Amino acid sequence: MDEYRISKSRDEIVKLVQKKFESENMMTIWQKDPKTETRTFKCDVKFYSLNHHEGTFSIAITQEQRQNFNSKLETYFLLKVQDFVFKTKIAITQPVNKEHINFQIPHDVRLKELRIHPRIYIESEEKRFVSARFESKDGQSLTIDVACPIYNISKTGICIIVSKETLSSIKMNEPINLEGLSFFDSMANEVKAIVKNARVYTKKGITTDEYYALGLEFKA
Repeated sequence: MDEYRISKSRDEIVKLVQKKFESENMMTIWQKDPKTETRTFKCDVKFYSLNHHEGTFSIAITQEQRQNFNSKLETYFLLKVQDFVFKTKIAITQPVNKEHINFQIPHDVRLKELRIHPRIYIESEEKRFVSARFESKDGQSLTIDVACPIYNISKTGICIIVSKETLSSIKMNEPINLEGLSFFDSMANEVKAIVKNARVYTKKGITTDEYYALGLEFKA
């Protein structure tokens, strides 16, 4: 079964958008009715340009293709290799050329996980915890040290469960000190990891915004 993760890191998203569009400029876009979920528009288009300073990118589209395009609806994007999916809205500024459309760089993207090392999931009954220590985002509080349940782990990274309050104090793309990992595959007890993404923690079909799955990548 394919695994996906949601990234909300602005720096990561901009880099991904640029990398994906440069390597594979064809994509499928579509729109759907927000009430009925019925698809109202679909076509294949080409990437045209990216302006990360303005937070926009543009596609090339013919007049015929855009006949059923609704500028008021969100537009969904799928790159051909099907490992990069997102939705966004058109940008406020639009080109004079009617065969181009400007869109906002998305706030989050859905990525297929391509893993060399297997990911081991920890059952909640095992109660495996890791101590996470980091500097608060506000820069005024003392170092925060919290015990977090481990959701899954591999040789290259770990996913831990954090509360909404803890997440609000964490800086994305910043290092966190982890302690208590010597149980896994001869790993050192203390390691450093970089925060890569966060998503709402879902368990047994229940979604709550009180807890988040925090993805970290181990530093070499």
